Amino acid sequence: MHALSDERAMAMGEKNVLRVLAEPDAELALTATANIFGLTRAKVTLIVQVALPLMVEMAQANPELRKRMTAGGGALPPLPIADFYDLMATNLDVRQSAMDDYKATYGGMLDLVNRAAARRAGVTDGQARDVIAAVLPALASMLYRRT
Repeated sequence: MHALSDERAMAMGEKNVLRVLAEPDAELALTATANIFGLTRAKVTLIVQVALPLMVEMAQANPELRKRMTAGGGALPPLPIADFYDLMATNLDVRQSAMDDYKATYGGMLDLVNRAAARRAGVTDGQARDVIAAVLPALASMLYRRT
């Protein structure tokens, strides 16, 4: 799945999450994800604001998770982010593929993240997991483009 590079992920503390989420590709991903899953933009943003710092913190303490996050960055969407989210919105197979990639890459390693984000946003664990899985391709694309 799409993830953050080691150095970039570790640099993304809570203070940087808002800055990253304000970038155009992240804004597009947040809005598209909200539309795809029928959630408010505020809920989707809150899920990601809770999830990213937790993912970074967990990766710092868990070499296997860090390895998976780093390895996952090689599978970036093969098209521009806007086109990727248009496809995800209109093609159930593309959407399911993103969800399946996330599950295959992380298994249950991020269940704590999903639960914490869900609890804060007032959604189910599954909804939080799907939002995180849907937003990660845009974040990975942004971060790898800068490296």
